[in-house]
Amino acid sequence: MRIESISAQIPSRKITNDDILASIQQHSHDQSPLIVQTYLRIVQALFKKAGSDTRFVLDPAQGETAFHFIKKAMTDALEKAHAKPADIDLLIFCGVGKGFKEPANAYFYAKALGMSCSCFDIADACMSWVRALEVAYHFLRSGQYRRIMIINGEFNTRDHGYPHLYRVRELAQLEYTFPMYTIGEAASATVLSASNAPWTFDYHSVPELCDLCTISLEGFEGYVEKSDFHNKNGTYKFVSYGKDLFESAAKYLPPLARKHIRDIDKPLIAFPHAASDVAYLEAVKLFGVPQEKIFAQVFPRYGNIVSASIPTAISMAHQQGLLNRGDRAILIPASAGMSFAVVQFTY
Repeated sequence: MRIESISAQIPSRKITNDDILASIQQHSHDQSPLIVQTYLRIVQALFKKAGSDTRFVLDPAQGETAFHFIKKAMTDALEKAHAKPADIDLLIFCGVGKGFKEPANAYFYAKALGMSCSCFDIADACMSWVRALEVAYHFLRSGQYRRIMIINGEFNTRDHGYPHLYRVRELAQLEYTFPMYTIGEAASATVLSASNAPWTFDYHSVPELCDLCTISLEGFEGYVEKSDFHNKNGTYKFVSYGKDLFESAAKYLPPLARKHIRDIDKPLIAFPHAASDVAYLEAVKLFGVPQEKIFAQVFPRYGNIVSASIPTAISMAHQQGLLNRGDRAILIPASAGMSFAVVQFTY
């Protein structure tokens, strides 16, 4: 399989750490000043520990919408691949951000570009793009499709957090709320075609950790076992136990990487899921990928952009000349669920 092109599109409104702190203070004006100031000090310290700096979100004042950026990513990726909408045989929409529960969101974007192709969605939190890659890989190897496009639109800050999670209720809420403050927004589109270049996909899933990062729906209680972790911030709101997630990544990802990464001492570039650069750079020390080979530019600038994180990183690395055709590359994401992956390919 060959990555023909990737387009990553970022909205225009820049949000700094200071902006987040000011927003928390604004939405907590009726709370105890002592608790609010303590909360803000802890958030500021956690930003520094995570390596957070800025993130970008939609600016409604500029008329920005998720649809605009997803469509723009699609048209740009097609142009870079010297392809037309009619050349795409399968469109896969993946990720957390979406407009419809039914039908698959892919249909709406196929319609927008005049595509007459197969469509479906894939959902697996921040691992969604990687899962979609593997599905595309097997479809292309089988010859069922010639060209596949994977798209996502991670525009989640308002729907799943703002402004509700910016109101301080108690200090304890930081345990499962802080990661929301690092979320950014982005869309990506990836065009893939068949080639003889082999890819390997190795995973390790730990279902018993599924409660650590969730967004609950109305009536979720009837579908799952009861857990004190669920719905802590309310229906449709982001709940993420960041400390537990990163500790689990440090436990499960290194053994997977040591087992499957080939020729770790030879030239390669590694792309993590950018949920915290500091945590990932500490974790990779445990399995031998040199720190200078980890592409760690997405999170400080764009924040955690969920399933758009890795395609954005690949696009950036290619544009900077850090990833060229023929280079070995690996993907080493960890995701809610939890799941961990090592994907190896030649770009």
